[in-house]
Amino acid sequence: MAKITVMGDAVVITSALKLEDLKNVAKYRKKSLVLKGGEDGKEPVFAIGITKGDNAGSIDANGAMFGRADANGNAMITFIQSGDQESIKERLADRLGGAMINLNKLEEQLTGVIGDIAADKARVLDSIRVVGPDAE
Repeated sequence: MAKITVMGDAVVITSALKLEDLKNVAKYRKKSLVLKGGEDGKEPVFAIGITKGDNAGSIDANGAMFGRADANGNAMITFIQSGDQESIKERLADRLGGAMINLNKLEEQLTGVIGDIAADKARVLDSIRVVGPDAE
């Protein structure tokens, strides 16, 4: 489950998923990064993306863009939220509540996708044979 940490004016959203895993999903199963809902269950309601470079990322009602990882490799977003520190939890809940709910739903779905990608890649690697003087 993604978490929000506040330190002074800095707000950090830390994903339960590793940034490298999200990059692999974007590379091999990009459509899996979209949470769908609505009446027919086919309407995109939230998506995860990867930013270019070392961007701090962003989040809103439509999706989350991750560009950095914490010391554990988990994807994270950092932004500034100034104002009264006593009401920060309420303001963040109002601003990000829906996005965090959808982010957590999508992360839960992606856990299986990440495992499937790793298993598929392992099968492909097992099927590759390298011959020659420098082969292992």
